[in-house]
Amino acid sequence: AIRRENGSMQLEAAYYTACELCESGDRPPTWRLRAREVHQDAEDQMIYYRDAQFEVMGVPVLYTPVFAHADPSTERRSGLLFPTVAVSSRLGFSYQQPYYWAISPSQDVTIAPRLMTNVNPLLYTEYRKRFWSGQVELEGSLTREFEIDSDGERFGEEKWRWHVFGGGRFDITEDWRWGFGVQQASDDLHLRRYDFSEEDKDRGLPLESQARQLVSQIYLDHRTEHRFFSAIAADYQSLRTNFDDDAQPLIAPMLTLQQVFDAPQGWGRINLNGSAVHLDRESGNDYSRGTLGFDWRTRWVTSPGIVIEPFAEGRADYYSLTDIPVTGGGTEDDSFSRALGLVGTDFSYPFFRGGETTDWIVEPLVSFVAATDDPERNRLINEDSLSVDLDESMLFRSIRAPGYDTWEDGQRVSYGMRATAFWGESGRARVFAGRSERLDGVAVFNPASGLFEENSDYVVAGEIDIAGFSAELTTRLDSEDADVNRLEFETRYTSDRMDVQLGYLDISDDAGTRGAQRELRADIEIALNDRWNFVTRVTRDLDLDVSRRQETGLLYRDECTQFEIVYERQDLGIARLGPSESIQFRVTLFTLGSLDPEN
Repeated sequence: AIRRENGSMQLEAAYYTACELCESGDRPPTWRLRAREVHQDAEDQMIYYRDAQFEVMGVPVLYTPVFAHADPSTERRSGLLFPTVAVSSRLGFSYQQPYYWAISPSQDVTIAPRLMTNVNPLLYTEYRKRFWSGQVELEGSLTREFEIDSDGERFGEEKWRWHVFGGGRFDITEDWRWGFGVQQASDDLHLRRYDFSEEDKDRGLPLESQARQLVSQIYLDHRTEHRFFSAIAADYQSLRTNFDDDAQPLIAPMLTLQQVFDAPQGWGRINLNGSAVHLDRESGNDYSRGTLGFDWRTRWVTSPGIVIEPFAEGRADYYSLTDIPVTGGGTEDDSFSRALGLVGTDFSYPFFRGGETTDWIVEPLVSFVAATDDPERNRLINEDSLSVDLDESMLFRSIRAPGYDTWEDGQRVSYGMRATAFWGESGRARVFAGRSERLDGVAVFNPASGLFEENSDYVVAGEIDIAGFSAELTTRLDSEDADVNRLEFETRYTSDRMDVQLGYLDISDDAGTRGAQRELRADIEIALNDRWNFVTRVTRDLDLDVSRRQETGLLYRDECTQFEIVYERQDLGIARLGPSESIQFRVTLFTLGSLDPEN
């Protein structure tokens, strides 16, 4: 070895590895780069090799006359990252080679062309930049290709196909910020055709997209201890093949303002709020709404321990609807206003009993609500309260509609019982049962909601957490015959050698709106030894006896290497796409052109 004046090193008959070395020398490292000559350049922060060979467990598997990679001591360096190799019935043999470009200390880009034997190449790119006040992240793909089925057969029209996901957030002042999010795809099946997720990563955006839907948005918000303001504009894209995107709304804009005032001591707080939204469609009706309202709530605890929480809410809405279809053809416009209000009280009486090993809290709950009639119910077009699904958290809400368009009038009473047990350092169990009765008024929610009948479905929920085992159950039982209308069960067991998660979903078809659905999910990881893990994930449609998504593979990990081989099968029930099978190989050699996943 020769050390230069600038700190560079030149070595002969040397090797490099990030693996721990066996002290006795009897066992070679998991991998190493052996070379006739190695030059460590201190100025470029690079390591260069001549006549290099790559060894796995002491066995040479690759030779190259020259090779280079960033010095592990450097934080960020441009260069090739490890490729992804896969074999798919739809795409054929696939090789994706990413290149990381550290443009500056505050921005970088990863360019990853993907070559496939069944279809034309695809270019995938990620870009990130930090500013003094925020950050931007963008990712996307681009190719020119026909549509392809599960066997890689081409059909349809050849055209540019792409997708763009991303977002940014910037601080204007301490209390004001603005941001944006973009989710766009050239066609409905591009993401699934090339094995991209239709769900973007969590970027802290105000609007979340629903299943098979993309949303692009820009927003401005202001937050203080007692005030909140938000302005949002958004555009939606449906990924359902039988949906007309011209019927998707453009939100331009949606405004929200809330101001909280503290009432005199013992009388809680008063919240004044305002809201306005305009929905514009190329095909279908346009919708505008403006709202001014207030809500008041306080909490009193009596000497016997009864908790009383009175509340009152009121608001005035103005609607302007255009291009409303009418019987016999044609359209019409309509505008109207309405005034709504309610009063109510929540009662609870928690009982506590301490024990030597277990502490108990038993809490009966009752809620009364009286709401005014909605005189304009038949003139409304419901835009924001289409999906309602009764659960424990919703049962005692004063307003159970998720938006403004649906108003639950009349009088109702809700009641239930909650019991919670605590033991040890972290042991906990909880069970709840309750339901709601409509004393007068009309049904405003859909039959699948659990709130359609005068007596709501029974809501039963429970959870337990003990040692490494946890489970959670939520269900709705029909009020007349106790049939299960909805059941969702999640359980997990974790130990040093095993991590098992199971989930079951059962939705009845009695409501006649969504159809029956029974689904089983499993996510299992078992440590075969200190370095090898067996991993399997499956989502199975029990009604059709089809596995919608299935992954099975082996994961190897030590201090310097991570290797995965995964078999995946998808059958999403989309006729034009069809089922597909693939095998993916992922290799990460820590410090050698890639990042440790733990960092």
